[in-house]
Amino acid sequence: MKKLLLIFCIISVVLIPSFAQSKMADKKALALAQFDKVLATIESKDFVITVNPSQIFFGSGEPTYNTKFLSYENESVILQGIIWGQNVPNKLKVSDYKQVMDKNGDFKISMYVLGFYLNGKIDISLKKTEGNVARVIISSYTNKSHNRFWGRLLPRSESNYLQQPGLI
Repeated sequence: MKKLLLIFCIISVVLIPSFAQSKMADKKALALAQFDKVLATIESKDFVITVNPSQIFFGSGEPTYNTKFLSYENESVILQGIIWGQNVPNKLKVSDYKQVMDKNGDFKISMYVLGFYLNGKIDISLKKTEGNVARVIISSYTNKSHNRFWGRLLPRSESNYLQQPGLI
């Protein structure tokens, strides 16, 4: 009986780490597949970053609780609810759009934008290990504020964002 228990313990100790490694490998493979799809979406320049409200923090560090998104379409950026709590979509003209992939395979987009509520810069970064998660920093030149958030980057056709009427 003791030998059987000892054999069972040895088998358990050997197999448990292999199951954990397999699960981690599956997560990495899924993240890489999502990352490759995101890169193709970015190349098409027709994407949306939908934001979970608990993940938006403004300069004061307080979360906001409205549905918000950043959309890139037709060489313009549309922001809704991200700039100082405005729920009206703000269409921004994009200039100096740059894409860079670093030595680790992480991807960065930088663009200057000009609109009614915002004159500034938008930086979007994607880590290869995080799949379709995009981290965004919006820097305003008019009032020197910075808004940071992260969310899922999806093609506009697959996203379920709701744009309010009254484009500015």
